[in-house]
Formats: sequence, C-alpha cells, structure tokens
Amino acid sequence: MMAMGLLWMGLALLQALETQGQSQESPQEIPVQPDFLEDKFVGTWYSVGLASTFPWFLKKKAELMMCATFVRTGNLSQVKGSSGSGSGNRNSNNQCETRTSLLRKTQQPGHYVYKSIKWGSEHNIFVVETNYEEYSLLYTTKTKGNSNFNMATLYSRTKDVRPELKERFISFAKSHGFTEDTIVILPKTDQCINEN
Repeated sequence: MMAMGLLWMGLALLQALETQGQSQESPQEIPVQPDFLEDKFVGTWYSVGLASTFPWFLKKKAELMMCATFVRTGNLSQVKGSSGSGSGNRNSNNQCETRTSLLRKTQQPGHYVYKSIKWGSEHNIFVVETNYEEYSLLYTTKTKGNSNFNMATLYSRTKDVRPELKERFISFAKSHGFTEDTIVILPKTDQCINEN
C-alpha cells in the first residue's frame, strides 16, 4: 500500500500542505469576482484543476484525483471537502477522508481568510471568477512564518468540464506565474465523492 499524506483539493487541500518559499502576490493585488454573490456560490463544487509549486504537490500530482467541496454558509462560511479516490486519494486505512474548514469573511465579498491551527498557517482565498452555475476560478495565498506559496484552483459544478474551461484555467494559472509542470487537470473519479 502506498504511503499517502492527506490529500485535499481546492480549499480542503490548504490544510494539508506545508509551506515552502515562493513569490506571493499581496491580497490587495488579487481581484475578486465583481459583485460576488455568496448565496449563489454555495453548494457542491468539484475540484477539477490545481496549480501549485509546492514540492509535495509536484511529487504527488500524478496520484491526485478529482474531489468534491461542499460550500455552506452560516456565521462563517463552512467549506467541507471530501477527498477524491483512487490510489492517491485514500488514507493509510484505505478509507475516504473528510475535512471541514471554517473560512472568515473579509470586508471584500469573495475574499476569505482561514487560519490552520494544525499547520500554523494563514490562507487568503479569493474567488477571482465565477458564473456560479458552471465554474469558479480561485486563487489562494498561504503564509507560514516567513514562507509563502500560491495555489490556483478550478471548481466545476459537474464532474465533466468543457475543454474551454480547462483551457481557461490553464491560462488563469499561467497568468499568475504557474508553469505547465505545476498545473494539473485532475482525473474524474466516482469514489469518495458523495454529496452531503
């Protein structure tokens, strides 16, 4: 059995990654969806594309699979991520894992902050572009001590994504400095992706 670290795509991935140095855009430089509507953003999203230069991601990206993220609202936005499945998306007990992250809203709609007590890191999550019904492009900055890294994510409302959206994500990631070898379109899976 392959030894696996926690595999969390999209927002859930943020808890599992350790931080390494990488250039980081300041939160003031990252635009969000104009007139962002949180009530239309909630619901089930599938993490279809990821981009990161974090060494763990580069080493494991071939093993990663699509996963589901469930966005809920309340006093804080609650994001519940369910890992995808396959050889790279099961824990050492060969079971699906679920992680819940609470995101604090900022004064800017579409910008959230998450602090990981476990990893001692702070995450700024930006919904840069969305049409709410089909796709969302997210950009995340993570800081731990003096180290930073960035991540781009493509969310889809369905497991099947139009090629144009995959290309849009790749273009989006490249516009934020990611290279081809740091970008992955995640394979579709049916295991461990149950809607809650």
